[in-house]
Amino acid sequence: MKTIKRHPSANKPTETRLVARQYGAGPRAKPPKHLTAGTLSLMTVGGIMGSGLFLASGPAIRLAGPAILVAYLIGVTIMALEVTALAEMAAADHERGSFLAFAHHALGEGYAFVGGWIFWFSSILNLAAEATAGALFTRVWFPGIPVFIFAMAYAAIITGINFLTVKGFSRVESIMSYVKIGATALFIIVAFLAIFHLIPAAGPHGPQLWWRRPGFFPHGWSGVAASMVLVLFSMSGTGVLGLAAPNLKHPEHVMGHTIRTTVITIYLLYGLSALALTGMTWWAHMPTTKSPFTVALGHLPWGWPMEVFNVIILVAVLSAMNAGLFATNRVLATLGRIHAAPTGVARESSGIPRRANLISGILLILFSGLAYFLPRTAYTYLVTATGFQALFIWILIVVTEIYYRPKLLAQGHRLEFRMPGYPWTSWLAVLLMVGVIATAPLAPHELIPLGLGLFVVLLLVGIYWVRARNRAESH
Repeated sequence: MKTIKRHPSANKPTETRLVARQYGAGPRAKPPKHLTAGTLSLMTVGGIMGSGLFLASGPAIRLAGPAILVAYLIGVTIMALEVTALAEMAAADHERGSFLAFAHHALGEGYAFVGGWIFWFSSILNLAAEATAGALFTRVWFPGIPVFIFAMAYAAIITGINFLTVKGFSRVESIMSYVKIGATALFIIVAFLAIFHLIPAAGPHGPQLWWRRPGFFPHGWSGVAASMVLVLFSMSGTGVLGLAAPNLKHPEHVMGHTIRTTVITIYLLYGLSALALTGMTWWAHMPTTKSPFTVALGHLPWGWPMEVFNVIILVAVLSAMNAGLFATNRVLATLGRIHAAPTGVARESSGIPRRANLISGILLILFSGLAYFLPRTAYTYLVTATGFQALFIWILIVVTEIYYRPKLLAQGHRLEFRMPGYPWTSWLAVLLMVGVIATAPLAPHELIPLGLGLFVVLLLVGIYWVRARNRAESH
């Protein structure tokens, strides 16, 4: 791809450039350009593949049955549209990087304020859910140790890793991503060998489980719809794509490669995992507090594959936490740069917002301790609470892209990386995500988290309104 050409007027101190400085593209020191297309692809996939796939897939399959395959394919399509919209903006305006900067310029300060705080808070809940999932996996070996101790320990470890330089962080994340991608691919191969009776396995298994009565859609399309919040939760974590843009060597070239690699990888791994899981375990017997992957491997005549994969999915969860905290810290730093948070959190050293990482890390450790009060249900509550808030952020990102592209073109930018089918595909993504939110009544346990999510949105809108009114009166 060619470098984006800019109109000569872009060199003038226009409103666009002034806003860019506000977000750190002006006097702020430029971060080191350590990331390549391959590294960003691994970080993006690593941020997506976490407990949503390896643990929350159990209750999702109970809702949809073998039709979880359809739910995953729909979910990946929505994720692909959202991440493509984000990549289009990040490639065109990579000095800003954060979707908050794009929302501020395209929609206004209020959207950036509300969206930024929703993203930060929901991300902390998401990471606490990942830490709790990691603790549940660890208790397989240490059943006598409470869940909250492991959860808080993992939260502290990931906070420490995020104090590393971007180069060191990306190396750690790349290694963990390689491990879980390779292990998931190996699981799929072994599972299909067992499904088609090429290797021995105990219990009911085989392709007949995909259509055994009551069929491929045991709960109809309503079951697929009810599973979509859990499905999309398993694909959250895409924010690292835009937030890492300032650290890319050639963002206008890298984004297209990253999107293609990420979408194809997730389509294959999630779709084939859905078939493998439902072919190895009867959907109605799918576990909800243990990983369905280790349960499926437990049907093999050897005990060690289950133990090894439990280690691997623990690495997968820590990897998703690692990438997620990377994005969360940079959003908090951006909130500091637009004076929506104390300006001190925006300070960086070698491209690392250390104060933002410390604040996010402390809150993450505290939320991970929720398992002390709700050892059996903490993960479920955290997952459903963060799922709806993550959907609000995805909607904001796509709506921002719809209104931001005309502004970029009007300023003389020639977009080398574009959302195909704009604006129809963008509006389709918004419609699909609103539809997922509307499915909450189909899964009764999701109504309370949806209500809490809406309450948080309205609360932040109210805070911004009071803040803006006080500021106007003071002037």
